[in-house]
Amino acid sequence: MIRSKSAQSDASRRGFTVIELLVSMVVGLLLLTGVVQVLIVQGQGYRKQREVIDIRETAREASALLSWDLRQSGVGVSPLAAMGVNSIAIRATRGIGTVCAKHATLARYGLWKTGGSILATADDSALVYQISRDNWQALKITAVGTPAAMGVPACAWPGARPPDIVVEFAVATKADTSFIQVGAPFRNFRRLEYGEYQLNNRWWLGRRVGAAAYEQLTGPLMAPASNGLAFTYYDTLGAVTANPGAVGAVAFTVRTESYKSTYANSSFDYQRDSLTTKVVLRR
Repeated sequence: MIRSKSAQSDASRRGFTVIELLVSMVVGLLLLTGVVQVLIVQGQGYRKQREVIDIRETAREASALLSWDLRQSGVGVSPLAAMGVNSIAIRATRGIGTVCAKHATLARYGLWKTGGSILATADDSALVYQISRDNWQALKITAVGTPAAMGVPACAWPGARPPDIVVEFAVATKADTSFIQVGAPFRNFRRLEYGEYQLNNRWWLGRRVGAAAYEQLTGPLMAPASNGLAFTYYDTLGAVTANPGAVGAVAFTVRTESYKSTYANSSFDYQRDSLTTKVVLRR
């Protein structure tokens, strides 16, 4: 049978059937579902890794802060003001400078190139290096003031540059500080406490200077009940000790939590990690 040209033309212009369209839609949906699932899994993995990186960075930051202050505190007298399982109080460096001038009759000394916070509170003390004796002398700061108010208007070396500030030490006579020479390094120490504190229902590594409130440093940490911050104290022979005067090293563990919870094992939970550091105190 010979088909007409019009019938052949109609057959060549025929589109997809309904069944073919349905099959293609099902196949497309299956492919799209697979792509979406892959993207979801990849997104969950990315978020988890991001939180893992975050908690490890938190642990490193906490370790660096505590390690530096612990090492410096060992230079001072009685470096550990209080020893706790989940907190520690030390006498940490809060200010530095160089002695550049002496008062004629009083135990007052001008400081040059100062840095940090040098005060005369009940918590403040100082170490001044005895150049001739090659050691550090512990002193109590009783007053801090301007060069004009404290009677030490200029540094001793050429140029008559005014000191940044002037400090006065508690002494029976000025001879008690006769060892202090121009050019001697100066360090100011203040009580500093590290511990956990709660804010917005999470626990953070905090630090407070003197009697001030805690300032937030890093976190979040696991709760104190889970030893988010834990200390162990060792003497110079490596034995655990509870005697502040015998401490030669401090080990601390920081247990961190992610800031956000991530989905894993059919539930949302925080990522957690820990870092233990042992610091030998400088003497």
